[in-house]
Amino acid sequence: MSDSLKSLPPELQSRINQIVQGNTYPPESPHQAAIAKPTPTPPQPSLMDHTIALRQEVAQLSSQVQAIGQVTEAVGQAVGELYQLFRAQTATSDYSGSYQTQPEVESDY
Repeated sequence: MSDSLKSLPPELQSRINQIVQGNTYPPESPHQAAIAKPTPTPPQPSLMDHTIALRQEVAQLSSQVQAIGQVTEAVGQAVGELYQLFRAQTATSDYSGSYQTQPEVESDY
């Protein structure tokens, strides 16, 4: 090793020696090994997991259908009440008969 390499830290000296010897892969330190390890993949869902998820979706859709039915019923009730309100007011009111019985006024006000 030359004198310029001896001034380097020991880690760099060993790395240079490995490169010179033909070993291009760096040695793995404990912290590098911890960083490089892949995280474990979560397990694939089982048939029971899918069944539980589907049951939850069916329960949610059932409650939505029930809510839609309640809204439809409430709208129908409101429309029925409005229909009854206007139906009660459909008695014809003819005010023209009272105008004909009043004497005509010839003067301006």
